[in-house]
Parts: sequence; C-alpha cells; structure tokens
Amino acid sequence: MSKCGCGSTKTIIMACSGASNVGQIANDAAKALDQLGQGSMFCGIGVGAQLSSFVNGAKEADVRVSIDGCKVACIRRTLEKAGITPELAIVVTDLGIEKKHDFDYPREQVAQVAGAVADALQSNCRL
Repeated sequence: MSKCGCGSTKTIIMACSGASNVGQIANDAAKALDQLGQGSMFCGIGVGAQLSSFVNGAKEADVRVSIDGCKVACIRRTLEKAGITPELAIVVTDLGIEKKHDFDYPREQVAQVAGAVADALQSNCRL
C-alpha cells in the first residue's frame, strides 16, 4: 500500500528496463519509489505475457503507474493492450533526459524521475 496525501491506495509501478540509459533510469526510479513506500514495483512483462495473475493484479490495483524511458512507451502500450489504462504515465525523455546507449548515468537523473512520479502521485490523489 502506498499513501497519497488524502487516503490510502494500492499503487503499482511498472517500468521500462530497455537497452538504453533512459530505460535503466526508469527501472531504477521504480525501484527507488518502491523502497520509499510510494507504491509496489510490479512486473509489466507478466502483463505483456498475458499471465492471468499479473493481468488481474494490474487490473485490481487502485493506481497504475507506468514509467517509460522514451516515447516508444513499451510499458504503457503493454498495459493498454491488456485493456488497462495507467492513471499516471511518465516518459523519462519528456523530463529532459537524453536517450543514449550509455549505462553510466548520474544518480541524480534517477532521483529526478522518482521525484516527478512522487509529485504527480501527490497532485493526482483522488481519494
């Protein structure tokens, strides 16, 4: 369970882990958010594989967050293909981080993405 400013919700966080810096930043941000209690990291690949326990788990969550590295939006599209629309969809490159095929990125970029998600969760709290 994660808490927003006005109630308690079951928030799941699914992230890209693509073959670029922004994919790895998305994944690291999801891990950080889980560790901070902002939600539970959830396996988007299980949804994409159409495994019923993963699809049902994603559908049963109160808030679904997708963190994609780039505009290809693999995680958001994976959810949509399963009939699930994320309440919050963040794209790392939209935050001004350039996509590169270099995995040596500043940890501050992970904090930037995690902060953007946490801020959006607070401002979009609907309970």
